[in-house]
Amino acid sequence: MASQLQNRLVGSVILIALAVIILPELLDGKPPQQQEQFETIPLQPEVAVTSTPVAEIPTEQLPPSLDDVATVELTADTAPTLNQSAPASSTPAAAQPPSAAALKESGWVIQLGAFRNQQSVDQLVAELQAAGYAAYREQVAGSQGPLHKLMVGPKLVKSELEQDLPKLKQITSLNGKVVRYQP
Repeated sequence: MASQLQNRLVGSVILIALAVIILPELLDGKPPQQQEQFETIPLQPEVAVTSTPVAEIPTEQLPPSLDDVATVELTADTAPTLNQSAPASSTPAAAQPPSAAALKESGWVIQLGAFRNQQSVDQLVAELQAAGYAAYREQVAGSQGPLHKLMVGPKLVKSELEQDLPKLKQITSLNGKVVRYQP
């Protein structure tokens, strides 16, 4: 008898549990379906595109490659000093700092190097300015911290700067290169 009563109790508990679980879902009805809202993306505007073959673009208009820039790490002790025995005729005659109008136009500059030590760059800038060159320092972000580029110029004519490269190498022992300058 106990087993019959026990079977009935277990069956009743199962029926009550099923009723508690299933009945609320049946009485609530269907859950509201969520409608996805779509926004239309405007079509791409029609723009007239002109293509210029690469052969027709002058090399002066192409951007300089950053792969060619060499990073030189120097301290104030190992930085090259200006060669004081350079002949006086090798310095440019009365180099003037660039005017505000020249700074607004694109031109050319000589990049002598990129250094980590700001003091050695400032020392080289002062020595180059004393020698009559329009030299300055430009700070850029590098992968391992700030770098300080040693720059000479700007000038509007590339050939003028190319003529200064041997003189600058003789003075600073640094190989410079002429790069595009955009104010």
